[in-house]
Amino acid sequence: METQGAFSTEEVRIPPQGGELVIQDVRAGTHDGFDRVVFEFSGSGKPGFIAGYSPEPRQQASGNEVEVPGQAYLELMIQGTPMGQMSEREDLVGIGPVRVSPDGGLVGAGNVAGVVHGGVFEADTQYFIGVDSARPFNVYALENPTRVVVDFQR
Repeated sequence: METQGAFSTEEVRIPPQGGELVIQDVRAGTHDGFDRVVFEFSGSGKPGFIAGYSPEPRQQASGNEVEVPGQAYLELMIQGTPMGQMSEREDLVGIGPVRVSPDGGLVGAGNVAGVVHGGVFEADTQYFIGVDSARPFNVYALENPTRVVVDFQR
């Protein structure tokens, strides 16, 4: 398995193209040279996203503090996910930790300590990915099915 593009610690911004997307799954895995978190969607359009490290995880709109495992926190805003288009899976739409391990646990994979859902506001879904340190990352979208992929350099 390969990653796409270059790793960096700089903020990434990609605008959405349409977007009526519904979260279907979140998963994490460890690969040769990188750890990966995947957000899979159904629906139409291409997601936009903003990704960058946050020194203090705070929920969008409310500003409430968000508890995230790990020592560094990558904030990922996935755009094109309207509130009216919610998943039927309760574990994917509630505020808080997302179950990403194969056994349904809360842990991530490799250097990924966990993923926390911050909520949806104005069609932007907020996630925090906790890692052991501010590692270089790469974020990109894939199709068939629609996915936003975050790779962390090991």
